[in-house]
Amino acid sequence: MLDRSAESLFWIGRYIERAENHARLLDVHYHMRELGGDEEESVWRTMTEAIGDTGVYEARHATYNERDVLYFLLLDPSMNNSLLSCVVHARDNFKKVREQLPAELWNMLNGFYLWLRGVQLSHVLEQSPHRFFQRIIEELAAFQGMAASIMLRDESWHLIESGRFLERSENVVRMLLFVHRVVRDCRDAAFAHSKVVLTSTGGYEAFRKLELDDMSLEGVARFLILEDRFPRSVQYAVGRFEQHLKALKAYAERSNPPLDRLIRIAGKARSELGWLEKEDITAHTMNDVLQGLLAANRQLGDAMANVFFSPGSEVVL
Repeated sequence: MLDRSAESLFWIGRYIERAENHARLLDVHYHMRELGGDEEESVWRTMTEAIGDTGVYEARHATYNERDVLYFLLLDPSMNNSLLSCVVHARDNFKKVREQLPAELWNMLNGFYLWLRGVQLSHVLEQSPHRFFQRIIEELAAFQGMAASIMLRDESWHLIESGRFLERSENVVRMLLFVHRVVRDCRDAAFAHSKVVLTSTGGYEAFRKLELDDMSLEGVARFLILEDRFPRSVQYAVGRFEQHLKALKAYAERSNPPLDRLIRIAGKARSELGWLEKEDITAHTMNDVLQGLLAANRQLGDAMANVFFSPGSEVVL
């Protein structure tokens, strides 16, 4: 498989997951907004830092406010990391490898893109932002469900899934960093904020089923980082990323030392997560833990690029 095909498949997985996580993070913000806390402008700035580029935003706007930030992060085609841009990037990458993937997936992704392209921000604000974000989450989850139900478990599948789970791991960390920054000076509302985070990640029922009783932000962070039975946890995502890399190695026609090194890096990241104790995640240490996880994700992304996407290289699968 040529590097350009591998790269396109990997980024389909990443961009689809990123778009869903943008919707989840914005939904978290709207729920938290109802709870009060920090000044409105400060929270919108923190949201822009989490998803977008404050430098680009500030070059265009004098203040951080709902309408401008929401358009910038959701629908601005000139902002490379907006939700719309993520869907455009996923669609563009899909077109490059369309012959390798089921037609049903193209129809779903293209239909979603056409709908999203026609969305007007005024309609989102006039109706229910929660409902809008929920539709995005459901549409993208349906795409992933369709892929899981009809795709051959070959190298294309494993590349898409490796992108999806690497992106998921990073975005869970980013969501926790965002919430930690917003609520660190608002401890009185910790229970409500924690429930919002669990609900927005789809983890509230799983948290209750496991009979966990620590609804502090630190308790929720422990669950979302360490609970390997929950599919949106960092531990689960890193483990699945490693599994898909090992599956890709099985397709290799010759020895591939860079891929072996990438698998070792992923294994090290999973192992370090396994050694992390719940007691290691406290109010005082959480920022450092999250920053460390973010750095580990970036290292994995860089290593993945070096193995599969080097200019002029060929990945023999």
